[in-house]
Amino acid sequence: MQVSTSEEKIPKNEHTGAILKKVMKKMLVRAGIHGIALEQESQLPIVLLKTSSPEGILPIPVGPSEASSIIVEIEGVHPPRPLPHDLIADIFRRHHFVMEYCEIRDQLDDFFTAYIHYRRRFRKFCMEVRPSDAIAMALKLETPMMVNPELLARGESEAEVFGYLHGDDILLLEPSHLKNEAV
Repeated sequence: MQVSTSEEKIPKNEHTGAILKKVMKKMLVRAGIHGIALEQESQLPIVLLKTSSPEGILPIPVGPSEASSIIVEIEGVHPPRPLPHDLIADIFRRHHFVMEYCEIRDQLDDFFTAYIHYRRRFRKFCMEVRPSDAIAMALKLETPMMVNPELLARGESEAEVFGYLHGDDILLLEPSHLKNEAV
């Protein structure tokens, strides 16, 4: 994804920088779940989000119960009693809310920030949530997962991510099982 910023095309004034930042902020990259891994030292799960343009892997640390919820949704398992994300999805459907997409927006220290974008009729809403909840809701409601491309530029390469994970620590999910594939 390349953005042309030729000086001839953009008129120079005091607002140009602010406008360009707003435009760049809105450019997101679609992602899909590539797999779930266990971090070697902490043994905590990491959801591996993969993008195709630009190509990259974004490792998102999550808790064990959140990873279980994501795996249950990917595998299409229907537990006898609804999980919290099932209940939230039911509330969305019953009250005519439509989740448009989830967004992994930024990384602050060791934590990622995420938002869900949804609407009801003509009103649009945006709510900050944990990345694991955003991912689980996107899977549950079959909506796109979007990533800020700056996170990919700052992140590790695919070789680096898989370099510190052993084969036994990675559960790669086949694309045929995924509801949200990277485009």
